[in-house]
Amino acid sequence: MVGPGTGVAPFRSALQERVSEGRTANVLFFGCRSESKDFYFRSEWEDMTKAGNLRLFTAFSRDQEEKVYVQHRVKEAAPLLWDLITNRKACFYIAGNAKQMPAAVCDALKETFQQEGGVSAEEAEQMLVAMEKKGRLQSETWS
Repeated sequence: MVGPGTGVAPFRSALQERVSEGRTANVLFFGCRSESKDFYFRSEWEDMTKAGNLRLFTAFSRDQEEKVYVQHRVKEAAPLLWDLITNRKACFYIAGNAKQMPAAVCDALKETFQQEGGVSAEEAEQMLVAMEKKGRLQSETWS
C-alpha cells in the first residue's frame, strides 16, 4: 500500500481489518513533507509495527536537504516487494495526489521487476498490466 499524505486514509481501515483477521504480511509506504507535522496516524502505525503486523516505510520529503519520496522507498524495498508480488500474489494499492506520484511509483515498481526478476522493460510493463487486469494493482488518486 502506498499512501502519501492524506492518501493514507483509506489504508487505515484496510490495515485495521487485515490485522483483526490475523494477516501480518502488510506493507505500507507513507510519505509527507515533515515527520513532526504531517505523520498521520503515526501511533497506530508504530503500534502495528511493534506487534509485527506491519512493515512501515516512510519518506519525509522536507526533513533533509535531498528530497525523499515514496517511490524512493519502493525502490529500496525491491527484494521484499518482488517476493510478495511474485511468490505470495500480493496486491499493490496506491492512493493520493494524481499529479506525479502514481506514475513515479509505477515506474519504481517496474524497476523492481527488472532488477529483482531480470525482466526487460517491456516485460515489466506487461507485468503491471496483468496485475491491473487481475485487480492486484489498483489506484485511487485525485487532484
